[in-house]
Amino acid sequence: MKKLEDFKSGNYIKIDDYKAFMPSLINEDWIWNDSELNKLIFQATLELGNLNGFAEQIPNIDIYIKMHVKVEANKSSKMEGTRTTIDEELLEKYDVNPEKRDDWQEVQNYVEAINYGIDRVKELPVCTRMIKEIHSILLKDVRGEHKSPGEYRTSQNWVGGSRPSNAVYVPPIPSEVSNCLSDLEKFINNENINTPELVKIAIIHYQFETIHPFLDGNGRTGRILIPIYLLSKGIINKPCFYISDYIEKNKEAYYDFLSRVRSNNDIISWIKFFLEATIETAKAARIKFEKVSNFTKEINNLIMKLPAKSDNLRKVIDVLYNEPSVSRNFLVEKTGIKPGTVKNIIKILLENDIIVEKTGYSRNQVFSFDKYVNLFK
Repeated sequence: MKKLEDFKSGNYIKIDDYKAFMPSLINEDWIWNDSELNKLIFQATLELGNLNGFAEQIPNIDIYIKMHVKVEANKSSKMEGTRTTIDEELLEKYDVNPEKRDDWQEVQNYVEAINYGIDRVKELPVCTRMIKEIHSILLKDVRGEHKSPGEYRTSQNWVGGSRPSNAVYVPPIPSEVSNCLSDLEKFINNENINTPELVKIAIIHYQFETIHPFLDGNGRTGRILIPIYLLSKGIINKPCFYISDYIEKNKEAYYDFLSRVRSNNDIISWIKFFLEATIETAKAARIKFEKVSNFTKEINNLIMKLPAKSDNLRKVIDVLYNEPSVSRNFLVEKTGIKPGTVKNIIKILLENDIIVEKTGYSRNQVFSFDKYVNLFK
């Protein structure tokens, strides 16, 4: 057993005109004396349990999670410089401003990577193989596609600055990446230690970002690892916990706490920050799903009062929960309802402020389920 109070983050190795950080190995059974840390672990576990329980009670929760994932993708990608809004992410690529289409694609890749991880973890433990697969999806056909998608780096990278000698942070040299990741993988799947899972994932996230094993996409990959790990360990039963919104709002503190581990060995402060993020994120997600649940009940009651067949209205609304921004032809295709009937339903939904038309055109119109989307913003 090792104490977090005695944590040694690593040391710097002189390479030419710069120093690269070599992290210490972490595959240990970690203990601590900090009572405040115990309190935060208890609160975080309680809030995740509340979120779990609420998610289990909501019918069709997987439909709402789909929108939840899209918001996570937007927030996480925004930390890496993308400029698209959530509303733009719901459009088809050809409806997005050409200057933002690369950003749009990066967010779509993030959604695909999360969903891939959610499915993959059902059959495979979290491991370096899975991490590389997720990374490969993230960088497919986007600006990082030439930076070895799905492959660990064989050259030096750095964070901030124009070169390693003036960088904010220089991760370990390429020849050490494999050894660091092997230790990380062992820690992820070590069943012989008693370190609570929430403390483990905090350490895992720190270590992954410190290793920075890819030439690009490390931040996004590291944030995807959090819900995937929690799912694999049964801490959450549904993929409904995403931390990027909190991190994006507290970005400076996030980077500062990670940096302080390397500079001051202060892993405890980082874990506390992570646990506070977990508490606030779990609370926010539960409240969000509660609002969504109430909203769907209101919509169901309203459907019964509108001047159209309730079965057809429900089919259209069900499509809108899955795809909140649609064309008339898309609704016809997905519902199997005749075009004239869909046109009439759209008219009724517009008149009752359930959907809005986004383009202002008389043709090629796009209709958005804004009241639903806004619940997730």
